[in-house]
Amino acid sequence: PNSVRWPSCCSLLMGRCLTVLLSLSLLSLIHAQPLYEFSSSPLVELTDETFDTVMTADTSSVWVVEFYADWCGHCKQFAKGFEKAATNLQGLVKFGAVNADVAKSTMQAMSVQGFPTVKVFLPTAVRNPYTGKKYKEALEYKGPRSAKGVVEFASTSIPSRVVQVGADADAFASNGSLPKVLLFTSKLETTTLLKSLALSFDGRVLVGETRAPADSAVGIAYGVQTYPSLFVLTPEGERLKYEGELKPLALFAFIEAHAAKTPTLDAAAGGGGGPTESLVSSLDSAGFGAEVEPSRQPWMLLFSADGSALSGTEALAESVYGQVSIASVSDAALAAKFGVKKLPAVVVLPFGTGAKTPKQGTKFGADETGLAAAKKAALDSLPINLVDRLGPDTADPWIPQALSGSKAKSMCLLFSDKPDIPPMFRSLSMEFEGELAFAMMPPSMMARFNVKKSPTVMVMFAAPAEEGAQEMQLQGMQFVPQMHGKFSFGNLANFVAGFLEQRKAQLGAEYDAAGPEGEPRQRTQEKAKPMPSKDLGPLPELSAHNFETECTNKGGLCAIALLDGAADNPNKEAHLQMLTKLRQKRAGGPLSISWLDATCHPGFAAHFELSEMDLPTMVVLSPSKLRWARAIGAFDAETLGTFGGGVATGRVGTNPMQALPPLEEGVDCASLARGGGVVEEDSLGDEIMDEILEEER
Repeated sequence: PNSVRWPSCCSLLMGRCLTVLLSLSLLSLIHAQPLYEFSSSPLVELTDETFDTVMTADTSSVWVVEFYADWCGHCKQFAKGFEKAATNLQGLVKFGAVNADVAKSTMQAMSVQGFPTVKVFLPTAVRNPYTGKKYKEALEYKGPRSAKGVVEFASTSIPSRVVQVGADADAFASNGSLPKVLLFTSKLETTTLLKSLALSFDGRVLVGETRAPADSAVGIAYGVQTYPSLFVLTPEGERLKYEGELKPLALFAFIEAHAAKTPTLDAAAGGGGGPTESLVSSLDSAGFGAEVEPSRQPWMLLFSADGSALSGTEALAESVYGQVSIASVSDAALAAKFGVKKLPAVVVLPFGTGAKTPKQGTKFGADETGLAAAKKAALDSLPINLVDRLGPDTADPWIPQALSGSKAKSMCLLFSDKPDIPPMFRSLSMEFEGELAFAMMPPSMMARFNVKKSPTVMVMFAAPAEEGAQEMQLQGMQFVPQMHGKFSFGNLANFVAGFLEQRKAQLGAEYDAAGPEGEPRQRTQEKAKPMPSKDLGPLPELSAHNFETECTNKGGLCAIALLDGAADNPNKEAHLQMLTKLRQKRAGGPLSISWLDATCHPGFAAHFELSEMDLPTMVVLSPSKLRWARAIGAFDAETLGTFGGGVATGRVGTNPMQALPPLEEGVDCASLARGGGVVEEDSLGDEIMDEILEEER
């Protein structure tokens, strides 16, 4: 987060903080031994290069992934249990590990805040609406750091795609052309092994189960004598009974021998088959009338004789996702309509409704040079009218008008030395039109915001001025490529969307209270007036009596410092003074800052799996959404301010909770005896896999 006075701006401290963190990580790497030997481990090593291509692309398995650091003491204690969990679930669930000191991009994308972090990824991958890339929703594991806890959580996370079959097994056998697996079972619930089988063979085998008795008509027809009994039903009508052991690898091998081939998509643009959806659509004359003609977005039409992919078009589609639509065309009538005589060729239709006619279209070659020129033409057609170009004379009157005239009472600024507004920033202004104001600043304005280099993108909003200040104070966040990814429309849109989500929570009904819709923004010469400062009073100490007043009912987010409140704690007063100044500095922002005596209220800290050993620390809560996050790193104003701003803008990920943390009433912290015994973790037996397999018997 940035606290910036207009026109004299404070420094953006992120770069220095990031440098310190990177330096500490590098020093740790020098001395740490590798935690896992992947060549002999049941774990799959996942890196920045393989996380998406191996894990995200796998839509037939549940993945359990640990984010660790070689130097992390808790990771070393957990490593044996995590590998044991992977061994016990081998063949049912896949296990991976990410060295966060090496795979930094993956760590940032997954919002990892501490080590070890374990996330469970379900099979379904969805497309990010801004970047076009596939990703999987993650369930964060918050249970005990033991093999048994991980096994239980992973097993219950496997979705069931098993068909429940009644007395009419013939109807199941004749349902479609896929081979079938039918399990006769007496178990009342679908077992882990069968759910895993159905998931692994999804699209290749239809898996069902029946609880029909052995003496029923279907039981007699199949010759069932014992439970469980498993059959493969071939499309030719054969019933093949499985006679082997009920173990994952043996069952998988038996079913694999009779399964249909893995389905593939036609290579409509891109690079070959695989179960991934192409970003390049196929288009004919009917589709042109329904999809292209009514749209505002620019289009690139890729003409070929048979609709086959042009080299590199899938990567091209990903690079302009959210800005330009791309379609593959083999329709002869469309080719004639646009005067395409030599194939392959590219036709660009510019931005705007009514701009999708042959007269508006521009033809390009389909080689690398032609595709690059076509891409530039499509992007250059994006409008610039939603981005104001500011200078020293126009910025002062523009800022208060922009803040009052947008729903989020915020603005997005681009500092650039380019002569033209970049297409990605134009697209950003279109995507969030009306939500916040957009402007481009020249290099001469960078010093006033203490911006060190271009390009730089910032989102900012007004906050109360510090006591005695005579100028408006601005707060906000800077887009940092090391944290948010490279400069692209998708990454910028994710950044802004996260910021807006938190502004909506902070402003509530006021979010939509901008000027009348459609009213043009007016430039005014009225100088910005400083927002009034008010006495915030002492830093609130939370208790059962005031928790609703100071947190739940305030709206927005609660930033709660967890301290050792004992009278003999030599650091207590210094921490409270630091937090008091931080609260005053961040007044008017999305965070309500308070503190809690965590050694007096251990149940509150335990709600977040924290103990006295973790103090001091800070947690940020969203009472309305039941989400939370914990600060990692130094307990100082700079680190806590960066952390709180990261949660507020969505850069720092949050975790779900079932309920708000408890606070006991009537506790006298001043006279409370402090301290407590250490709870020893239960030992884990070797029977976990036996218990899972026993379900099948």
